[in-house]
Amino acid sequence: MTEKILKTIQEYEWPETIIVAVSGGVDSVVLVEALSTINTKLVIAHVNYKLREESDEDAKFVSALANRVDATFEQRIWQQIPKHGVEKAARIFRYKFFEELAEQYHTDTVVVGHHADDQAETVLLKMLRGGQLSQMAGMQEKNKKIVRPFLLITKQELITYAQKYHLPWRQDKTNFDVNYTPRNLLRNDILPKLKKINRQAIHHINNMAVQIGNQQQLIEQQAKIYAADIENWQAIPLLWQVPTLKYWLNDHNLFNIKERQIKQIIALINNRGKPNGRVDLADNFQFIKSYQHFTIQKQKNIAEVLPSVMLKLNQWHSLAKTAFLWTDTVPKNSHSFVKFQLADSSPYLLLRPAKTSDKIALINGHKNLRRLAIDEKLTVQERTMLWVLTTGDDEIIAVHLRNNHWRVNADFADKENTRPYWFVCQIEET
Repeated sequence: MTEKILKTIQEYEWPETIIVAVSGGVDSVVLVEALSTINTKLVIAHVNYKLREESDEDAKFVSALANRVDATFEQRIWQQIPKHGVEKAARIFRYKFFEELAEQYHTDTVVVGHHADDQAETVLLKMLRGGQLSQMAGMQEKNKKIVRPFLLITKQELITYAQKYHLPWRQDKTNFDVNYTPRNLLRNDILPKLKKINRQAIHHINNMAVQIGNQQQLIEQQAKIYAADIENWQAIPLLWQVPTLKYWLNDHNLFNIKERQIKQIIALINNRGKPNGRVDLADNFQFIKSYQHFTIQKQKNIAEVLPSVMLKLNQWHSLAKTAFLWTDTVPKNSHSFVKFQLADSSPYLLLRPAKTSDKIALINGHKNLRRLAIDEKLTVQERTMLWVLTTGDDEIIAVHLRNNHWRVNADFADKENTRPYWFVCQIEET
C-alpha cells in the first residue's frame, strides 16, 4: 500500500514548483509527505475559513507541516463569509487563491488530495441532482492546472499510510455531521451502507465514472466530426444531433446552455417552413438560423451603439431604421403613436437608451425599468432595446417596451390644464 501511494506520485512528471492544497486532513497530509519524496519545490496553500473554533489551530498545524518538509507556507483568510451558499462560495474562494499562487510562483500545477471516496461521493451527488451524462464521469485526474493523483486511492488506504508512518492529521468535526451537507450524508450514512452490500462499492462507482468518461470522449470525437459540417444538418443522424449541437456551441465558447434552449435550436433548424429565426442564449448571445447557415451573435445593448436624439416639435428624426415625430397635431395614417401631456412648453424632447437607474411613475408608485421589463416578460434581447422619451430636464415621459408598444409615465398621462401631444413611430422603408 505504501508502495502504491509513492508509485502513484512518482509516475507523474512534476514541474520545478507545485502548489499543494492542504487543509490538514489525512488526505492532504499524506499528499504532502508523498510529494516531499520527489525533487520539486512545494508551496503549501492553506485557506483559513474562520468557520470553526479550531480554524486557527488547523492553520498552525499546516504551517508546522510545511516547515517540517521544507516547503513554503501560504495562507489566505476568508473574511467575507456569505449568509447563504457558503459551500459554493468557499470553493470559489479557495480555487481563486490557488490560481493566484500559481501565477505568483510561475507554475501551471496545483495538486489537491481528492481520493476515490471523494470521487464516489461526487458521482452519486451528480446522479441524485440530475444533469448531463458527462457530469457522471466525476472529477478529472487533470483539469487545466488542477491535478488529482489520489483519485484511484481510497481514504482507508491513505489512513493506513498515515498510521504506518505515524503522521498526525487534523479532524474536521463538521465532516461527520450528516445534517451539515448532502455530501456528509453520503459519506457517513449512504456509502457505508452501500459497502455493506458490496465491499467494492467505492471501486465500482469509480470504475463506472471512468467508463462514462471514456464513452464521453468517444462521443465528443464523433460529434466534432459532425460539427465540422454542421450546416449539412440533414446528414447528421437523429441520435447525434444533440451531442453535435452541444459540441458546436462549446466550440463557440458557449457552455451555459439549458436543455430547453437545445430543444429550441434543434426545432428551429428542423423547421423547414421557417428559413430564418433565432434563439436567445445566456449572456446576451443568440443562435441565428439564416436558411441553412448557422451563426452565434452577441446582441449589444442599444446604449452601446445608439446615441441620444434631440427631437424638435413637428420634425421627423431617424434612429435605428425607425422615424420618430413629436407633434401637437393628431397623427393620421401613422405606424404607431402614443399620447401624452405636457404641463409646460418644452423646446425639445430627448429620445435615448434606457439607463439602469431609470424609473417610471405608475398608478401604484414608481418602478425601476429593470423590474418593469421583468413584469412585462421581456426577453433578454428586448431588455437591451429599451428606449425612453424624456423632457429636456430628463424626466421620463414614456418607455418603449416592444414592437412599438410604449408605457406612458403616470405623471404625463391625461390631466386637466395640460396640452396633449403625440409621439409617432414609423418604420422607414429600406
